[in-house]
Amino acid sequence: MTFPKGTLWVAALVGGVVLSGCSSDGSSDVQRTEQETAKAYISALNDQNVTSLVGLAPSGHEGTEQEARDIIAEHGGRGLKIKSMDVSHDVGPDEASTQVSGTDRQGKKFSTYIQMSREKDTWVVVLGQASGFDQSGKSPASTDPAAG
Repeated sequence: MTFPKGTLWVAALVGGVVLSGCSSDGSSDVQRTEQETAKAYISALNDQNVTSLVGLAPSGHEGTEQEARDIIAEHGGRGLKIKSMDVSHDVGPDEASTQVSGTDRQGKKFSTYIQMSREKDTWVVVLGQASGFDQSGKSPASTDPAAG
């Protein structure tokens, strides 16, 4: 059986593209918009799922799990339904404040702001503190004379 010249090259190229789309390393084109992140946040609250909420946080932050537990203890399990969502980028293109409004299962109105930042191509909920910050929120590299 003979193939026209270049056919094997095209088949190899297509095969490579198909295989790269099947990559299982988890580092591919995973992206989450601000709106998707806010919906996942509300879903984690409704499900009272600490693990899901922690999964929305930036990697490497300290105190993330405790903050997620506190948020769920205060606001979880209410059956929140989103009616509107407004995303603003007042600080810059990699920081977002998302106002989510709606009702709970009893019809009571709720509104919350979710602070987010962009980590690579995924929007994350700001939970915990970045490594290197002390309890006062000041970095060891702070230029404030009182910080030393």
